[in-house]
Amino acid sequence: MSKRLIILLSIITSLTACSGQRAAETAATFDTPIPNQVEIHDETGPDGHDHVHLDASQVTTTMDVVLVASELVVGPNRFAVGLFDGAGRVIQEAAVHFHYYDLSQPDTPVLEVEADATPIHTPDGYTTIFAHQREFERGGPWGVEVQARLADGTAAIKRIGFEVLADSPTLKPGQIAPALDTPTATGVKNDLSRLTSAQKPNPAFYQLSLAEALATARPTVLLFATPAFCQTRFCGPAYELTDELQQRYGDAFNFVHVEVYSGLPNPAANNWEVVPAMTGFGLTTEPWLYLIDGDGTIVYRVEGVFTTAEVERQLQALLGA
Repeated sequence: MSKRLIILLSIITSLTACSGQRAAETAATFDTPIPNQVEIHDETGPDGHDHVHLDASQVTTTMDVVLVASELVVGPNRFAVGLFDGAGRVIQEAAVHFHYYDLSQPDTPVLEVEADATPIHTPDGYTTIFAHQREFERGGPWGVEVQARLADGTAAIKRIGFEVLADSPTLKPGQIAPALDTPTATGVKNDLSRLTSAQKPNPAFYQLSLAEALATARPTVLLFATPAFCQTRFCGPAYELTDELQQRYGDAFNFVHVEVYSGLPNPAANNWEVVPAMTGFGLTTEPWLYLIDGDGTIVYRVEGVFTTAEVERQLQALLGA
């Protein structure tokens, strides 16, 4: 896996005022997002909720948008973006609103639904993304207009286009997790530097292989991450947060960490070859966290930045709490 950066193709050529009803809009440019890869009026949107909208004519600053997910698929997704201001700094505080557009007919974008985004901050304070739990009913081209009112009172609007896949090689909720023989501490004579690039490894992550964990009939938390060699903009402290969860839920869940690259402690010596478990799950990016129930079925997954609160809700739901 190598660093990827898609340069912004064009600036927005036209922006229309918000509409409270689903309606066809005149042709407008939906830019290519950077991958992970105003006057205000209250209005009831197509989803029946009140939202605060920006008048595009009152935009006072610019921003770039990073699409956090490496893929979006038909069904439930966490749609998340990272925002950068005109100086290339991460926007940490903003009120963000999404307008989703059906781009089946690219010349006539149709406003499909709108929603407020939830800010998700990493504990270290360095990273913020803005997310919305969204279910896509069809694959194909989509667009989103990201409206942001920043903490300093300035406002920005950016439109990006993206593709929703009808299917994907990555394993998703509802599928059975493969029983893979991931490396364990026993196999490396407890030399954890050969299993993880984390500065402070958690030995509990390496007691069981994934195959052994699935055989216990206990639910399993599985993390794919490379703490020292993260190559995405919004990877966040995934290892450290999973460590916190293990401290709280280690009696009820198995916890397994899989390093992304082989050849530790120097993956460059293996030309950054990814480990077989990444291939087994169909993954080409990191980090990913999976929650697998006691029957071996994947019930939840999240990519990129996440918080302990997000995952904890899923753990408690699985425990019936």
